[in-house]
Amino acid sequence: MPQGPSRPPSRRLMLGASAALALPWAAGCAERRPPSRDVGTLAAAIASEQDLIATYEAARAANAPLAGRLDPVLARHREHLAVLRRHLVPGSGDRAHEGGRIPAPRAEPLPPEGEAVLAALRRLEARAAAARAADTREVEPGLAQLLAGIGACEAGHAGSVRAAGVPDPAKSGAQALRTALEAEHAAVYGYGVLGSRLGGTLRASAKAAWNAHRAQRDRLGAIVAGDPVAAAPVYALPVQVTSARTAAQLGAALEDELVRVYVALAGAPGPRLRVLAAGCAQTAMTRAGRWRAAAGDRAPAWAFPGLPAAALAPPPRPGE
Repeated sequence: MPQGPSRPPSRRLMLGASAALALPWAAGCAERRPPSRDVGTLAAAIASEQDLIATYEAARAANAPLAGRLDPVLARHREHLAVLRRHLVPGSGDRAHEGGRIPAPRAEPLPPEGEAVLAALRRLEARAAAARAADTREVEPGLAQLLAGIGACEAGHAGSVRAAGVPDPAKSGAQALRTALEAEHAAVYGYGVLGSRLGGTLRASAKAAWNAHRAQRDRLGAIVAGDPVAAAPVYALPVQVTSARTAAQLGAALEDELVRVYVALAGAPGPRLRVLAAGCAQTAMTRAGRWRAAAGDRAPAWAFPGLPAAALAPPPRPGE
């Protein structure tokens, strides 16, 4: 029976999302596509996750009593690596001259035992988080959101963030920027409510966060093109504050919402705005973790905080 010209199967059908890089004939398919400008950055992020996983595995092997604390973090890094590998699809630049070569995993040297191991791991997480924020400048907006979400997760592991020192971006009319400004208005209001239920160091922490959110609100207001979003007289709060514990829970909820809106803003067209958003997401994630600890609540098992589910898979390319 006569047949028409056969259509080559799509790369995903032929190779799969993660196994393709190991197949020797993948390069022949890849040669037909131009290299992606994201390849080098994506490969570096993959290498970073591989090294973190190797380091955590070595720490766990040498410090069995720490396994309960290390295993959840290790699981998140494995999720990061799996999703990043999905984005390095065949034809996106897996050849050495495009910057897509990924070295073998390498465990970082760690102190012999105990709390010193955890402190060293937190430093490595902070370094990785800072790198992911910087990466958002170099990639297309969709991938920038993914890297911002991973960086926020790593900042939560670190418990602190490094100040990015990003110059203010140019004026922007992005809706995501206006949404972030609205969330900062709500945070200023919410911190005013929860601070009244706290005392001592927690009250001082709430006041410092309140001042930081006021400054950030003003910073975003200066970046928004046109008339900035005005603060509402009152905001519906996600937690009813009746005690010090619920006040801390409200602080965590406010910061969780900020992680979400800043990860969304990391998909903006402007590179400076993306880096600013990624850094703000990390700061919010760190604050959320501290408020959860103050409330006695467990950290959520988020490997990609604030990230929409659609961002966990690479967008289809024409012909796929």
